[in-house]
Amino acid sequence: MGPEPGAGLALLTAESYFGRGVSSPERLLERARALGHTHLALTDWRSLTGGVRFFRKAQELGLKSLLGAGLPLATPEGTFPVLLLAGSREGYARLSAHLSRALAEGSLPLAALLEDNADLVLLTGGREGFPSRLLSERRLEALDRLLKTLEAAFRDRLFLALYHARLPGDDRRVRILRALAQDRGLPYVPALEVRQATPELYPLLDALTCARLGLGVEQPHPGRPRNEAQALPSKEEALDRIPFPEAWANARALAEGLAFPLLPERMLDPPVPLPPGRTPQEELTRLAQEALRRRYPQRPAYQARLQEELATVEALGLAGFFLLAHQVVAWARSRGILAVARGSAVGSLLAHLLDLTPVDPVAEGLLFERFLHGGMKALPDIDLDLSSRRRQEVIRHLEETYGAQEAMAAAYVTYRLPLAVQDLGRALGLPAELRHRLTRALGRDFRHLPPHRAQEAEPLFREVLGEAPVKGLLLRLLALMEKGHVRHLMPHVGGVVVAPGPLTRYAPVVRSAGGIQMLTLDKDDLEALGLVKLDLLGLRMLSALERAREEVFRSEGVWLDLEGLPQEEAVYRPLWRGETLGVFQLESPAQTAMSRRLRPKTLEDLAQQIALVRPGPIQSGTVRPYLERRLGRERSRPLHPVLQGLFSKTHGVLLFQEQLLSLLHHGAGMGWAEAEAFRKALSKAQDEEDLKPLRERFLEGLRATLGLEGEEAMEVWRLVEGFRGYGFTESHAQAFARHAYASLWLKAHHPAAFLAGLLSEAPGMWPPATLRQEARRLGVPLLPLSVNRSGLHYRVEVARGVKALRLPLTAAKGVSEDFARAILQQRLRGPFRSLEDFRARLEPPEDVLLALVKAGAFDELHGRREALFRAGLAPEGPLLSEAIPPPPLPPLHLGERLRLDLEAKGLSELPLHPLDLLRGRLEELGATPIPLLRPGPALTAGLVVARQKPPTAKGHAFYVLEDGPHRLQAVIPPEVWARRYRVFRDARILLVQGVYTGASLRVEEAWPLKDV
Repeated sequence: MGPEPGAGLALLTAESYFGRGVSSPERLLERARALGHTHLALTDWRSLTGGVRFFRKAQELGLKSLLGAGLPLATPEGTFPVLLLAGSREGYARLSAHLSRALAEGSLPLAALLEDNADLVLLTGGREGFPSRLLSERRLEALDRLLKTLEAAFRDRLFLALYHARLPGDDRRVRILRALAQDRGLPYVPALEVRQATPELYPLLDALTCARLGLGVEQPHPGRPRNEAQALPSKEEALDRIPFPEAWANARALAEGLAFPLLPERMLDPPVPLPPGRTPQEELTRLAQEALRRRYPQRPAYQARLQEELATVEALGLAGFFLLAHQVVAWARSRGILAVARGSAVGSLLAHLLDLTPVDPVAEGLLFERFLHGGMKALPDIDLDLSSRRRQEVIRHLEETYGAQEAMAAAYVTYRLPLAVQDLGRALGLPAELRHRLTRALGRDFRHLPPHRAQEAEPLFREVLGEAPVKGLLLRLLALMEKGHVRHLMPHVGGVVVAPGPLTRYAPVVRSAGGIQMLTLDKDDLEALGLVKLDLLGLRMLSALERAREEVFRSEGVWLDLEGLPQEEAVYRPLWRGETLGVFQLESPAQTAMSRRLRPKTLEDLAQQIALVRPGPIQSGTVRPYLERRLGRERSRPLHPVLQGLFSKTHGVLLFQEQLLSLLHHGAGMGWAEAEAFRKALSKAQDEEDLKPLRERFLEGLRATLGLEGEEAMEVWRLVEGFRGYGFTESHAQAFARHAYASLWLKAHHPAAFLAGLLSEAPGMWPPATLRQEARRLGVPLLPLSVNRSGLHYRVEVARGVKALRLPLTAAKGVSEDFARAILQQRLRGPFRSLEDFRARLEPPEDVLLALVKAGAFDELHGRREALFRAGLAPEGPLLSEAIPPPPLPPLHLGERLRLDLEAKGLSELPLHPLDLLRGRLEELGATPIPLLRPGPALTAGLVVARQKPPTAKGHAFYVLEDGPHRLQAVIPPEVWARRYRVFRDARILLVQGVYTGASLRVEEAWPLKDV
C-alpha cells in the first residue's frame, strides 16, 4: 500500500546548515509544508544543534517533526555513515551521547551502538552507506556479517535506505538495494539526500561544499553535489525517483511511530549541594533571612520585599538557580577574584543578600519585577562579571565540582559579509591577497551586512575585482545565502550550564579548540530544554582593577576594598574637565563630552549618564530635555502624581526600562507579564502599523487606571513611543556606575597602579600608545623594557622618588607569556651579563631574540644598534660571538628610536609622539596643534586612534585624532565621508580642515598626511 492520493510524504532525511546543507531548519519545514508533505526528519551530519528550532517550528506549522543525525560508524568491515533516528526522549539522549563520542573519537565504535540502542532506529546510509559500498566492492560476506550483527541488535528498528540523486546508474542501484532488502526480509524506506530547500540553491550548496572540503570549484570530488537533486522534492518527483509505494508506506508508518515531545514542561533544578534533608527553597530562605537579620535588622520594608521575592522564586522553581550563583560568587571571592552581578538581577534584594551585588535595591528604589515576576515565560539572566584573567579558574572549579553535568553553552556564529567573501572566494579560486583586499575594502559601512545584502557593496567589489566574471558570480552566490546562516559554533562568551544529570541527555558535548567543554546548543535552545544558564562574563575592567589593587598592595602594603571606597567629590572633578580616559563606560568621546556638561557628583549621576549615552535615549530625543532640566535651564512639565513619582529622579524623562515597566503596570493597569511583553513589542516596532495596537492598548489603560485622556494622555504616550531603542535597566547602570567610580578613585589616588592595570589588561577602547600619552599627562614615567628588570606585566617601580611604570617583557611583539616566564626563571640564577649570555642560557628562537632587541630589552647591556649587530651573528656559541667585535656604531637618534619602539612594542618610553617629528611640515602647512585650537575655522592634524560610525548617527562618522596627550573628536558628515571614503578608511595620520566648536571639529576636508 502506497501513499494516499493527494496526501503528502514522510521524508526521513534532511540536512540544514547545522550539518552539510545550506538552508535553516525553519526554511526546510516551510518548504516541506508548501510542497504538501506531512512529516520531515532533520538528520544533520554529526549534529543535533538544529533540533530544538526544528521541533518548535514544526509545532507552529502543524507538521510532524522527527529528529536524528548522521554519524560515522566504525565496524570490522570499515567505517561507514549511518543515520540514527530518535524514537523517544530517551532515544534522543542516547543519540546525543553517541554523537558526543563520535565527535571526540572521530567515529562511533560498533560495539557502543550494539550495547546501547534502545529507542533508536538505524537507516543504513545513502551512497556511501555500507550496503552500497560493500556491494560495489563485491564484499558480500562482509555485508552479510554486518547486516546480521545489526539485525540481531536492532530487530525491527533496522531499515535499509533507498537513495536516488538522478545520477547515472541510480535507477539500477535503487532496485538492487530494494531486492537486497526483500531477499533478507528487511524493511526499506526512501532516504533521499536533502541539503537545500529549493533547487536554485544548488550553486551555493556546491560552492560551500567546496569551501568545507578545501577545494576549488574547478576540482572534481565525489563529495560535491552534481545537480539540483538535493533540494526538497515534490511528491511527484520523489515518487518518480523511488517508485515503490510500499517503501513510502513504510516511511509513513515509521514516522508516525517516532514523533515525541522534546521539550519539558518546567525548568530543571541545577544539582547544587544542600544540607541533608533540606530543599533548595528552604536553604535559600535560610541564607537570605540570616543575611537580612545581620545587615538590616528591624527593617519591615526589607522583610516584606524579601518575602515577596522568595514567593516569586518558589513559584517559578528557581531556588537552585540562586544557590548556584551564590556558590559561584562565594568561591570566587574566597580566592580573591572580583565577582559581581550586573543587569536586572541587581534589582533583586535576594541577589544583594546573597552577596551577588553591593547595590542595595531597596535604598536605590530598583524594580524587582524587571528581573522576576510570576508571569514570566522565559528564564531571567543572572549575569556575573568576573575578572577576565581569572574567569577560567571559576569555570575549572565548576568542571571539577560538577564534571559531566557542567559545560559552556554554544554561540552560533553566523555569516557576515567578510567571512562569506573569504569562504566563497576561496572556493571560487580568488587568491588570498584579493580576498583580504576585498574584506578590508568593505570597511565600517559594509562589514556587518548579512551576505544576502552584498549588492549594496557592489562598488567596492568592483573597486577590487573590476568587471571580472568572478565578481558577478560571487555576488550571485552571496545573494542566495539565507539571513542568519550559521557557519560554526563556538563557546558562548559567558553562558555556563549545570544540569541535573549528564549533559549528553540534552545535546552532544564537545571540547572547543581552546579546551572548553561545550554543549552544542545555544542558551535559548538549552533554556527550551529546561536547563538553567548562568552567565559568567569576563570583564577586563575588573581584571584591571584587580591588578591595580595588587600593585597598590605590593608597592604600599595597603589592601583596598573596591566595593567600599569612600565617596569623594574630588574624585569626580576630572570628569568635569573631560579627563575620562581609562574610566569604565565613560571614556568614549560621547561620554567625555557628556561628562563636561553633566559634571556628575554621585553614583546615581554616573548611573544616569551611563544610561543616557545609549542608542535608545539618543534616538528618542531624551538627551536634550534631560540635559536642559538637569542643568536648570528648563523645568519638568507637571505630571499626574503617579507618573511624577516614576519620573522625578530622571527629570521627567523616560530613561530606564524599569520606569517603562512601572508606567505600564501602575499607569496603564497591565500585569507584569503583559508589561514585559509590551516592552519587547515596543522595542521591535518599526512603523505605524506596529505602533497602532500598542498605542491603543496603552491609552485605554491610562484612561481606565488614571483617568488620563486627550492631549494629556498623548503626551505620556510620546514618552513611551520615544523609548523604542535599546535602553539600559537602572539596575545594570547602578552596577556599572560602581565600576566606573572604582576606576575614577584609583586613577585619582594611585595613578601608576591604575595605569599598570589598564596597560596589562587593555579593558577599554584606547591603544597602548594612547595610554602611554595619558601616563605622560599624569606625570607617571615609563621605565624601559629590560631583560634584567622587566616582569610579565606592567609593574610599579619607584625611580628617583617618583612612582613609575616598568614595561613588561611581553610588551615586545612576538614574546609570549611562556617565553617571558622562562626568562624570569633564568634570572633566578643571576642577571644576564650580555646578549650572548642570554642566548646561551635560553637558546631563544631567532625571531623572539630579534623582537626583544628591537624593543630595547638589551639597551642597558649594549646600545640598540650594537645589540642588533650581535643578534644578527650566527648563534654558534658565546666564544665565537664575543670574538667578533662590533664596528663603531652611532646611537639611534630620537626619531629612529621612536619609530623602532612603535614597531616593536606599539608604544615608547620616550616622552614623544609621532606628530612631534612632523612639527615642521605641519607648521609649513599652517596646521594648528590640537591643544592650541580655538573655536572657528581650523586646520589641524592628528594620529587616528579611534574610529566609530554607529548606525544611530545618520551616516556621521566619529574619529579621534591624537597629538601627544591631547585628543580631538572629528565629526565627519555623510557627504564628506562619501567623498573621501578611502582616505578615512586607510589613513593613519589625518590633516583635517573644518570648524572647531570648542569640543569637536566638524570636518569639511581631509588628507592623508603622507600625501601632503
